[in-house]
Amino acid sequence: MLHTVDWNKIFKIALPVALQSVLVSVLAMSDVFMVTGLGSSAVAAIGLAAKMHFVLILVMASIGTGVSILVAQYFSSNEPSGSQSFVLLGLLSGILLLIPISLIFFILPEAMIMLLSDDKNLIEFGAVYLRLSVPLLFLTHIIIVYEGALRSQANTMLPLIVAAIAIGINILLNYLLIHGFWQIPALGLAGAAIASDVARLIQVILLLVYLGHKKHMFSISALMTNFDLVIMHSKQFWQTTWPLCLNFSVWGLGTFAYHAIASISGTEALAAVSLVSPIESMYHSLFLGFVNACAILIGQHLGKNEFAQAKLLAKLFSWGLPIISFAIGLLLIAFSPLFLPLIIGHDEVLLSLSQNLIYIMGLGFWLKTVNMVLIMGILRAGGDSRYVLFADMFAMWVLALPITWTVAAVFQLDYQWVFACVLIEELVKFLLVLPRVKKEFWLKNMTQKGKNIDEDAQCELTAIKI
Repeated sequence: MLHTVDWNKIFKIALPVALQSVLVSVLAMSDVFMVTGLGSSAVAAIGLAAKMHFVLILVMASIGTGVSILVAQYFSSNEPSGSQSFVLLGLLSGILLLIPISLIFFILPEAMIMLLSDDKNLIEFGAVYLRLSVPLLFLTHIIIVYEGALRSQANTMLPLIVAAIAIGINILLNYLLIHGFWQIPALGLAGAAIASDVARLIQVILLLVYLGHKKHMFSISALMTNFDLVIMHSKQFWQTTWPLCLNFSVWGLGTFAYHAIASISGTEALAAVSLVSPIESMYHSLFLGFVNACAILIGQHLGKNEFAQAKLLAKLFSWGLPIISFAIGLLLIAFSPLFLPLIIGHDEVLLSLSQNLIYIMGLGFWLKTVNMVLIMGILRAGGDSRYVLFADMFAMWVLALPITWTVAAVFQLDYQWVFACVLIEELVKFLLVLPRVKKEFWLKNMTQKGKNIDEDAQCELTAIKI
C-alpha cells in the first residue's frame, strides 16, 4: 500500500530554506542596487566580481551537496559517526581547495577582471571588491557545509535564523559603509566587500557557538571525536562528490562564460544582466526550498528502502513546481513596469533592456525550475551524479554557449536575443534528464551497497509513473 504525502514535513523543510534563499537574494539586490549611484561601471564591476565568486561558491555547493546526500542517508540509517565524518571531509576539502584560488584573487584581481573587460573604471572597482572579499570565500564554505548537513536532518530553522541575523547585519553595514554615515567615510564597493566579510564571520561564529552550546553532533568537539573515520569514509565521499564538483565547476564556468558573452554587447548589457540577476535569484529562491525538501526527503526514504514513497514525492514535485513557476513568471512580467523604474531610475536604455530581460525570464524560466527538480531534487538525491554531469556539459558547452556566442559576436544582435539563447541549455537538459528519471537509476540505497528493491517495494513502484 502506497504512503500518503506528509505535507507538514515538506513545508517544515521547504519554507525555511525558501525564506533563507529569498533573504540571500535580497542581500544580493542590496549589494547591486546600493551602488547604482556610482554608475554603470560600478554595477557591472560588482556583477562580474559576484559572478567569479559564484563559480567558486558552486564548487563549495557541490561539496556541500555531497555532504547533504550522504548525511541524509546515513542519518536515516542511524549511523551518526558516518554523518560526522562526511561533514569533516566536506569542511577540510573545501578549505584546501580555496587556498590557491584565494591567493590568485588577492594578488592578481586586476588580471582576473581584465579577462572580461577593458573598461578602466570597471577593472578598478572590480579589483578592489575581489581583493577585500577573499575571507568571504572561506566563511561561505563553512556555512554551506554546515547548512547542508543540518538540512539533511530536517533542521532548517537554525540555518534560517542565523542567516537572517547575518543578512540583516550585512544590509545595514552595506548602507553605512558604501555611502558613509556620520563619522564613517563612504567606501563605495570596498564597503560592500567589508560588510559581507563581517556579516559572514558573525554568521559562522553564531552557528558554531550554538552547536557547541547544545552539544550537537556537528559541533567542533563532536566532529573531532570521529576524526579517525575520515579516511575510512573518504572513498565513498569522493565517489559521490567528484562528479558534483566537476559538474558544478563546469556549469559555473559556463555561467561565467555567459557573462563574458554579455560583455561583447557592452557595459550597458553587463549592467542590465547584473541588475536582473538578483531578481532571477529571488524568482528561483521561491522554489529552491521545495527542491531541497524534495532531495532531503527522497534521500531519507531511500536510506530506509522506502522506494515507493521516494517515487511518489518525485512525481509530486516534478509536476507541481514547474506549473507554479510559470504562474509566478507571469506575475513577474505584470508587475515589472512598476518596480523596475524604482530600481533603475531614469536611464531609459538600461530600463528598456532590463524590461526585455524580465519578459524572457518570466516566460521561459519555468524550464529551469523543472530541471532543478529533476536534477537537484531527484537524480542527485539518488547519487546519479555522473549522468547529470554529462547532461550539463553537453547542453551548455556543446550547444547553448556556442549558439549564444554566435548570436552575440557574429550576428551582433541586441542583448535580449543573446539572453534568450541561454534557455537553449535548459531545453536540451530537460530532454536529456527526463528519460533518465523515468528509468529509475536513482532509486537506490547508498548506505547498503548492492541492496536490491524487495518484491513488495517493486509492486508498489509499478503503480507510480512519473
